Amino acid sequence: MKHCLFALLFLSCLPTYAQEPEPKKSKRTCRIVFPERPNNAPKTVFLFDGKENQRVFLPSMNFSKVISLPKGELTIMMARNEITDLENLPKGAPILKIPETVRDFYILVTPDPVNKNLPVKMNLVNAGDGKLVPGKTLWFNLTKHRIVANLGEGKMMVDPKGWTITNGPIPKSGYYRAEFGYQVEAKGKARRITEQQWWHDANSKHLGFIVPSGGRLPKIFFFRDFR
Repeated sequence: MKHCLFALLFLSCLPTYAQEPEPKKSKRTCRIVFPERPNNAPKTVFLFDGKENQRVFLPSMNFSKVISLPKGELTIMMARNEITDLENLPKGAPILKIPETVRDFYILVTPDPVNKNLPVKMNLVNAGDGKLVPGKTLWFNLTKHRIVANLGEGKMMVDPKGWTITNGPIPKSGYYRAEFGYQVEAKGKARRITEQQWWHDANSKHLGFIVPSGGRLPKIFFFRDFR
């Protein structure tokens, strides 16, 4: 399955894991992930939902804590400082609209160097539509290359700036071999990125990010979420 990444939104290889107690199903929850954080991006920000501020950490190698938000259609704003004056909202602060029907999601933060207020953009990744269930992995390719992989008993291919969902690499929790390669600008023979033994948890959702780097090889980040 191959799709354009930006149709879904707003709507070195290093496995990274996040574990927290599962929140109550009645709540609307999200987590932030920031796989391409530049040096000038802040490490902590405030999320404002129109009534309340929440101070959150912008992680570069992991998920944020589980964030609870009000139900209904919502617009949240990200700011460097707490928002206390509704008449004077910070100009240029990143905003994200969340439809009423979206209850379980991730906020994918990407660099936005033209934004002088806060050089980031928030992107909505809906994880509550029944497609991303425990055991499956949602892969984002943020590079200009096509990524191919052998993942245990399965395979994965995702086009430049695209995304795909893969089934569990093995039927149950356990170690499996993950072999990644890339086709430069989606052309020619695939070149090797890495081969590793990774742990698969059949009881958690997984997110994988392939991001560009200053070097020759793309970087791969792999997260698991027990929500």
